[in-house]
Amino acid sequence: MSQNGFKLGVVMLATRFPRPLGDIGNPESHGLPVEFLVAPAATTSSVVSAHAIPTDVVDSFIEAAKTLVDRGCHGITTSCGFACGIHDELQAALPVPIVSSSLNLVPHLASRFGTNTPLPVITYDSQVLSKYHFGRFWAPNVVVQGIEKSGELYTVIKGDKEILDASLAERGVLESVEKALSRYPTSKAILLECTNLPPYRQAIEKYFGLPVFDIFSALETLFDRPGFRNFV
Repeated sequence: MSQNGFKLGVVMLATRFPRPLGDIGNPESHGLPVEFLVAPAATTSSVVSAHAIPTDVVDSFIEAAKTLVDRGCHGITTSCGFACGIHDELQAALPVPIVSSSLNLVPHLASRFGTNTPLPVITYDSQVLSKYHFGRFWAPNVVVQGIEKSGELYTVIKGDKEILDASLAERGVLESVEKALSRYPTSKAILLECTNLPPYRQAIEKYFGLPVFDIFSALETLFDRPGFRNFV
C-alpha cells in the first residue's frame, strides 16, 4: 500500500474544548487523509480515571473504530493517551493496526535513549496516570509529570470549556516540563502523553533543547511511514 493511500481513523472522546493546530482532533494537524468519529460513551472523566475504563466505554471505542475501518481507514488511533490501558482489547477487536497512545512508544524510546536514563512523560493528570495505564508498554525508567497544577490547559480540558488562552496554556506546559527536568536533569528526551500537548511541542524543544515525542511521533514510528504531522 502506498503512503498516499493510507487513511487514518481517529476515535475521539466526546468533548467540546478547542483543538488548536497540532491537536490530534484538528483536521489541519494531519498530513495524511484522516477521518474522525466520536465514541459517545468516552468522556474525559470516564477515560482519565484511576480505575479500569468501564466496559461500555471500551465497547464505544471499539464500535467507533470498527465504523472507521468500514469507512476505509487503514489504521486507528485515539484522542486520549490514557487509551493505552485498553490497547490490547482494542487491537484484538480490529482487523487493522492501532496506535492507541503515544505511550506505545515507551519501549522504543527506552531502548533508544537508554533504559537507565529517565524518560519524562508529560501527562494531563499525574495524580491519575499510573503503571496500569501503560499496560505492556511500561518501562521502569518512566517518570511522570502532570500539567494539573499548571492552570489553563488542564482547567479547559477538565471543565470542557470552549475558550482556551493559548499563551497561558503554553506557559503552563513549559512550567510543567521544567519541573520534570529539574527533578531528572539527565533526561535525554520528553514524551507527551496527552494528545492536546503537541501544539506546544515546538516551544518545548526550543526552550529545553531536547527531542520531544508525541502521538504523531508514535503514528510515524509504529505505522512505519512518515507524513502524519502537518505542522512544524
